[in-house]
Amino acid sequence: MTVRKRTKGIEGVVQSLRERMGRRWTVLVAALAVLVAGTLLLGLHAYRCRLGRGTAYCVRPGSLRFARAASWMTPDIAREVRSSLDDLPPALSVMDPRSATRIARCLERSAWVREVHYVRLDRPRWSGQSNGIEVSLSFRRPVAFVEIASAGAVRYYLVDRGGVRLGTEPSEEPQLGDRVLLTVTGVTSRPPAPGRVWDDPAVLAAADVANLVRRHVVKFNLSRIDVSGHRRGPDRGVPEIVLYTRRSRTRILWGGPQCRQTEILEGWTSAEKLRHLDDLYRKLGGLDGRVEYVSFPEGIWRPSRPGSRRAPSVRS
Repeated sequence: MTVRKRTKGIEGVVQSLRERMGRRWTVLVAALAVLVAGTLLLGLHAYRCRLGRGTAYCVRPGSLRFARAASWMTPDIAREVRSSLDDLPPALSVMDPRSATRIARCLERSAWVREVHYVRLDRPRWSGQSNGIEVSLSFRRPVAFVEIASAGAVRYYLVDRGGVRLGTEPSEEPQLGDRVLLTVTGVTSRPPAPGRVWDDPAVLAAADVANLVRRHVVKFNLSRIDVSGHRRGPDRGVPEIVLYTRRSRTRILWGGPQCRQTEILEGWTSAEKLRHLDDLYRKLGGLDGRVEYVSFPEGIWRPSRPGSRRAPSVRS
């Protein structure tokens, strides 16, 4: 009974205040609701910030590791990709929605990264098996070294299939771990900045052909692509591509760059040229040292044995 009386008493006071204040009562209730809501939001924000500063809710961009690194990725390349995150703070909060975006933007500035598909952040596991960062990337795959002579020294610049320069510094030797890549010779243009496309039709054509034959480099014992020559006739100025095996024992007069115009003028597609070379390889047991040269668009070849005659080759 006492509780009911008190409740009725409070209700009476509230009702009396509502009648006296009129419209001001509605304003007062609204102001109190905003004050309570604001207090709750500020408290929640402060709690999230306190959690975000805790080590259990922070990720360290510098500890990024690739769960499935590309087969061609050397430790130096991996370090170069991770170095793109050096401008970030040592620790980022998983509670901050901007953290994933900041990581993605830094990775996109790396010449090695073609595209960042997503970045996901989660609370690192207590076991230490994960740093809480999950990143999905597409890398630019190196297909060739471009040889450039400058000030009496020779340097080698990596490019991908689209002619994009990779790596921040050139190499003194055309070596990429245990990978065998072709070297592009005969280039007279200057290299672009890392991550930029090499603005030279000869380099672009050579990079495209290098990507096309990359699965046959070891098999055919290919060594370099020369682009110092140019086509004659109506397509004058277009680079003439010549592939060489080791120690230049065999040269393959490939022809023009891979495009519809070349196919019309030569009568060969790039796939047909590869099949033609593969047929010769199987027929002779190899190309390097067994064939003096292969010429397109004629599709003829000459054995390396002294005194042998030029022999026509059957197209595939």
